[in-house]
Amino acid sequence: MRLIILLGTLAIALPFIISGVAIPFGNAVSGRFLERPTHDRPPRYTIPLETEAGKPLDATSLTDWISKNGDFAKGYATRVIPLDVLYLLFLGGFLAVASTTLVGSVRWPIPLSGFPTWIWWLLPVVYIVCDFAEDAVIFTMLRWPSTIQGGTMDGLAILRATKIVTVTLSMVQVLLLCLASYIPVSCPGPSPAAEGR
Repeated sequence: MRLIILLGTLAIALPFIISGVAIPFGNAVSGRFLERPTHDRPPRYTIPLETEAGKPLDATSLTDWISKNGDFAKGYATRVIPLDVLYLLFLGGFLAVASTTLVGSVRWPIPLSGFPTWIWWLLPVVYIVCDFAEDAVIFTMLRWPSTIQGGTMDGLAILRATKIVTVTLSMVQVLLLCLASYIPVSCPGPSPAAEGR
């Protein structure tokens, strides 16, 4: 239980730390534009400029941004990405440990503790792998811009989408297991003393 509380606390606290570390590297890095959508309508992913509307995110615009903002790109790669790796480990660990802990409490509709543990770890582990791979691709592109190609950007988009889906499903898994753990096995019937009256 202490491990769940520790991982949850770290997963909650780290985004605040990451935001503080990212601020000196400009709007684009602070917005984590390679990891998160920057608009609610197309194009959803853009490179936020420091003073005007952003450009659509593609191989050309990213290469151009890195060449003009080398210090920001280096800060994103060397300061923000390592903290994001810690975050994904804490969050993924929390989701996995919370799921396996809650499984032991679920008795209805069937006891879930008999299922293999890996089933409850699957979604959080896929999230961790995808988020780590996304961070590795981002780090590589920011440090070696010659690796930025159309295929690299497509791969980044796939990793980003898979990360978002799996972390969302992992959170839903924890929530459903938590709710199911509150369902009693059976409703208590009337006591024998009450029936005798």
